Amino acid sequence: MLTIPDFIDACREKGLNVTYQRIMIYKSLLRTNNHPTAEAIYHDVKAEYPSISLATVYKTLETLAEHDLIGKVTPLHDLARYDGDTQQHHHLVCLNCRKIMDIHDEQLNQLNLPRKNGFHISSYRIQFEGLCDDCQHRSNGRLKTAGGKEQTTFCGKGA
Repeated sequence: MLTIPDFIDACREKGLNVTYQRIMIYKSLLRTNNHPTAEAIYHDVKAEYPSISLATVYKTLETLAEHDLIGKVTPLHDLARYDGDTQQHHHLVCLNCRKIMDIHDEQLNQLNLPRKNGFHISSYRIQFEGLCDDCQHRSNGRLKTAGGKEQTTFCGKGA
């Protein structure tokens, strides 16, 4: 993750204005590694900067993600979560509580990428899905599906 001075320099290099809101939002991401939602970042920043709006937080996060200053993670494609770590890494996603954990594994960054029909791959992310340790202990191997039904899991796979 970039330090605040490095973040400011990176914004300037990408032609972005360095605003107090952008710095506050980035600082919020620096304080956590749990991939917060825009709403969680909004509540965190609002405690220190009460006049900030949720719309400003959303717009700022999208702008920072578009310029590769932060990462955007969409577990199970239903809710955007944000990541201050822009190094190449991958994620573990809990299907029950939606916790996201980073995986920094150089072997995953060395995959042979497919070459098909002239498609040029510029980057990739691997997302492993299953149950985190807390949810495994709480549910005794029971997993709620997207529809709210429970299903039994064995080794992280639905039965």
